[in-house]
Amino acid sequence: MIPILLPLFFAAAFLASPEKAAGGETPLQVEVLPRSVKQGEVCLLKAWGPVFLKSVYGEFQGKRYPLGLGENNQEYEGLLGIDMDTKPEKYGILFVATDASGKGDSQTTSIKVTKADFGVQKITLPKSMVELDPKTLERVNRESKRLKELFQNFRNERTWRGAFIRPVEGELSGAFGTRRIINGQPKSSHTGVDLRAQEGTPVWASNSGRVALVDELFFTGKSVILDHGWGLYSMYFHLSEAPVQEGDRIPKGAELGRVGSTGRSTGPHLHWGIILNGARVDPFSLLRSTASLQ
Repeated sequence: MIPILLPLFFAAAFLASPEKAAGGETPLQVEVLPRSVKQGEVCLLKAWGPVFLKSVYGEFQGKRYPLGLGENNQEYEGLLGIDMDTKPEKYGILFVATDASGKGDSQTTSIKVTKADFGVQKITLPKSMVELDPKTLERVNRESKRLKELFQNFRNERTWRGAFIRPVEGELSGAFGTRRIINGQPKSSHTGVDLRAQEGTPVWASNSGRVALVDELFFTGKSVILDHGWGLYSMYFHLSEAPVQEGDRIPKGAELGRVGSTGRSTGPHLHWGIILNGARVDPFSLLRSTASLQ
């Protein structure tokens, strides 16, 4: 569990919509799946046209979400994350495309964000893990700052391909978004999912990426974070071991660690979290939204 509220970032200046195609026709076709989402869910963005597109991106709430050519070489695909605190209402999404000749086109569509009922989870932990002494609190603040800075990095390279996979099989012991009450004290919401598994169970990379962090942190214990590009990060916490190193390129399905109970933990499990362009999203929603991709 990350004990911080991650700020939204990567605000991009709005670009004027490119001119329409000759004759007023618009060859750019776009789709958002699903069109109605709950707070904390992920949308699949798609775009296609009759000519090869040099670049395509979606713009939502002042942020750009790039789209890349899919495996079928016909549609462009990307991911849009709806942060767990996004206000429920209808939102517009602008798609902007440029072809090889430099001619631009745009389309707009909309999505509806509805309220999610995340629920409450009560946990009992040792007092030393909740009421922190000044030295430990200084460490926690330093680690929180480090994570904030890490997630603000937007690498303009897409390393993920196709559907994301579950990093470990196991019973769900902590759902995404639940409000945590620890030793009777309200704490920050749970920004990932907890999957219970036996100590030493292999943990697999949910998609290909670059190892952005390997470290032992106070709350999350032995931790690995993968950077999948385009602002998409996956987190694997409370590991017993992690043989990978920062900078390693990891293919989807490769073992990057083993289940443990390090950090603030009540027993062996994996905390799996996803950050998408600053948005804290449900990892299971990412699985659903990419299931159709090859």
